[in-house]
Amino acid sequence: MTIRDELVKARNRQETTQLELSFDANYCRETISKVETGDRKYQPEMRKAFSESLDDPEFYFHSWEEATGYVHMPYLNGDHIQHDSIHMRFFVEKETKEALEHLDHVKWYKPIASNSEQEKEEVKRVIKEILDSAASQVNLVAALCKEYDFSMKKLFKEWLVSLKARRFKK
Repeated sequence: MTIRDELVKARNRQETTQLELSFDANYCRETISKVETGDRKYQPEMRKAFSESLDDPEFYFHSWEEATGYVHMPYLNGDHIQHDSIHMRFFVEKETKEALEHLDHVKWYKPIASNSEQEKEEVKRVIKEILDSAASQVNLVAALCKEYDFSMKKLFKEWLVSLKARRFKK
């Protein structure tokens, strides 16, 4: 699915017309129409404007992927995923437990340069488990925002301010 398709889906989920999006994102309706039909290229600077204007959790995941390539948290939509907060909460617990169990296998006491190839492969497995846990947690955030009708954009802005206040981020 292309980012153009995801834009249309996000607009429909948010019950936003092209005209309404054009006012908020500061692009004319014709430009949005051409982007959605593929007659105009989806420019990188449009990502931010459309994502912020729509404030749609699923679209955040797709525009993040489009912007960064492979370094992103995917929107989990496989056959074994249920997006309600109850199921996502248990999914987070399972994935986090697996990540923590794998972390116990890392030989923290050894200098990195002295690790064998097998030990390096174990660290790769640990990283993948941590990523599974992180993805599940961000997807839980999206599910909660959707269910409680919170703005994911607003919550992330508030969270970033709190990170600075706690001196976790400059």
